[in-house]
Amino acid sequence: MSYQFPIRLISGSLAILVVCASYGTEQRYSPQELEAAKAKLREHNRLWTFQAGAIFGQEWLNHAPEDAELRALYARQLHGQLYGLREIQEHADAILERDPDNPWGLYAQALAFLADRKHSEAAESSLRAWELLPRPEFAATHLQALKSKSVEEGLAFLDSLDAATLQHPEVLHARAELEYWAQYALEDPAYADTSLATLDTLRARWPDHVSGYFRAAEQLYRTNKPQEALPLIEETIGLSPGSAEVRYLHWNILNKEDLLSAEERRPAIEASIAEYRKAAPETIRGLALLTTTYRSVLEDEEEAAEFEAKLMALAPASRHASWIHQEKFQREYQLLRSELDRIEREHGADSQEYQDQLRLVCDAAYRLLEKPLYDDSIGESYRGLAYRTLFTSLEAMNPIPAEELADAVRGLVRYGRDNLHTTYSAAPISMADHTPYAEEAAELARDGIQAVIDKAEEDEWEEDRLNYYLSLIHDAIGWASYKAGHVEEGRNELEQALELSEKNTSALYHLGQVFEHMATEAEAALQMRDSKTVVLQTEAEDQDAAEAVRNWLDKAEESYIAGLEARSWGENPFPEALGALYERRHGSREGLDEYLASFYERDRSQRHQRILASRLDTARTYEPFILPELDGEQVDSVELDGKVAVLHFWGTWCGPCVAELPEYQKFHARYLDDPRVEVISISNDISMSIARDVLDTFMVENEYDFTVLVDDGYVQMAGVNAFPTTWFVDGDGYIQFVKLGGGSDSHLEEEFAWRVEALRGADGSR
Repeated sequence: MSYQFPIRLISGSLAILVVCASYGTEQRYSPQELEAAKAKLREHNRLWTFQAGAIFGQEWLNHAPEDAELRALYARQLHGQLYGLREIQEHADAILERDPDNPWGLYAQALAFLADRKHSEAAESSLRAWELLPRPEFAATHLQALKSKSVEEGLAFLDSLDAATLQHPEVLHARAELEYWAQYALEDPAYADTSLATLDTLRARWPDHVSGYFRAAEQLYRTNKPQEALPLIEETIGLSPGSAEVRYLHWNILNKEDLLSAEERRPAIEASIAEYRKAAPETIRGLALLTTTYRSVLEDEEEAAEFEAKLMALAPASRHASWIHQEKFQREYQLLRSELDRIEREHGADSQEYQDQLRLVCDAAYRLLEKPLYDDSIGESYRGLAYRTLFTSLEAMNPIPAEELADAVRGLVRYGRDNLHTTYSAAPISMADHTPYAEEAAELARDGIQAVIDKAEEDEWEEDRLNYYLSLIHDAIGWASYKAGHVEEGRNELEQALELSEKNTSALYHLGQVFEHMATEAEAALQMRDSKTVVLQTEAEDQDAAEAVRNWLDKAEESYIAGLEARSWGENPFPEALGALYERRHGSREGLDEYLASFYERDRSQRHQRILASRLDTARTYEPFILPELDGEQVDSVELDGKVAVLHFWGTWCGPCVAELPEYQKFHARYLDDPRVEVISISNDISMSIARDVLDTFMVENEYDFTVLVDDGYVQMAGVNAFPTTWFVDGDGYIQFVKLGGGSDSHLEEEFAWRVEALRGADGSR
């Protein structure tokens, strides 16, 4: 489809000659035409027609490449289309190389940083631009950066703005977004209504500005109110029929189950698609959204492949192409993972079928890595996703392919820095255990120290959280060093890990193993003394050597006992470690059960006390929801009033979530017939582009019958970003306990029940 935006060049007495020596071209335009072009670019901002704006802006940039304001406004069109760092930074550099303090250059630089999710840097550049030239768009960009960096700083900056700036449409838009996120950052749900009120003001004062309608429709869509969102998005289409962003939200709203019948949905969406294609040029962003809509919304792979082919031909290495690649990988991975779970249930993890399926998962990850993924932080996150998938799959193989695993760990350290625990702790530990590169594994883990410190500074972590992550990394360094033969260095690192976090169970287990190794070395030295004639050997020296063995074994036992009592979830190596140590010291395992029983009872008592003590100091409410079950029946959170409610957020894509589901099923069964307790799970698989029938099949194949609600944006809106997450809500609607994370924990049923009974007052705690 051809689409042109003619530029009328004025000749005559108003025209001036501009020579662009650095570009080797001559162009004629008048000051009035240049100002009109800038006004046109701002018009595209108003209408969210960034694709058309980019075409128009490129034409004019060829005429006036030296104009900083024009170039920055063009960069804004690229940012609106979600172009990546490189394309936008190029224009910032072109301005700042001539004038390092040019506010338009700093504005473009802030947009580039936002595109790369570097919010602190974006805040710094946009603030400098604002201080040099107080333009409303600079203030709006600063608010956009502070939204993710610090909501509190954003609200303070709002208070510093004058009345005229506060009423500018872009500032009102940025303010509404800041307020929307404040409900999560400040744990104050009232900000959701404040945000909508700001958007009401934006529409009233600027009725022709798309943002006031679009953002309100988006927020209502996220809170599962499609009937209220639809008229707003339709008004937006009336203003801007050629905006890809506007149309994409329209298509998703039309796809809501409680808005249109199944027979009506596809025709309505395709009619909107046809109108969009008539009104807009065929652009990279538009092709990407069409591909996603046909693949994930309409589930039409043939049409999706057609638009994808056009996108790849037009821009195979673009950020948008990378988005499509990772989206396809996610869908493929979910299907492969579902089949892997089925094979494990039917044949076991040691079966050849299971091993073959793991290889298929790895092949899918390798295919993603072969794509020309865009080189920015988002592209890095896609590569990190592929390497993380490789790591977890290769680690589950029998035998583990050492070279492949080592390469996967190296890739994780290079690209998978979002998941600090896996990248700098679990992966190097596995590399040390299963490959000949323990020395390298220690160095890879060591890189994580600075990465964690940088992350802590950027996100303003509390000291306890920083120490926890540093403890994980020192554990990895220590274990890898030990495996590389540096026993004392390994011991020192492991002890440092426990100084940072005394409940680091991995470090406790590893340190116990090191102590046993040292006991073995002491035994070997003692045996060597006994086998030789040592003239000066004394009985006291023999006793000292034997005492050293006992001391190391005592230390190992203490470490294992501490780990047994500190462990909260995941695999539990401590009973077997204590059993093996008991046998080593006593020659058999006779009496072991009685030996362990005292620890188990003490552990149970301590866990119970910890859980009751974990009750939130300040209980909070949660955003109401109306979500469908797998059979389509709607569940309204109003129905939970007066009951103790357990809301469990999970996904089939989440390994720890899946691992704990057998215990969760038992917990569900415990309260199934109790009218005072409601146990509900909310799966976000739909928002992860997973077809509902995959989730339905997963439940049937695993013989699970707990209640599953289908997320349609609620999880994100509710601020849940760790999986699994479980809320324990009292009868008045207040969240009293929050359980983050999970795993194959045999205590889940018991510990969840303790929280429920505490809320019912059965233990007298209420």
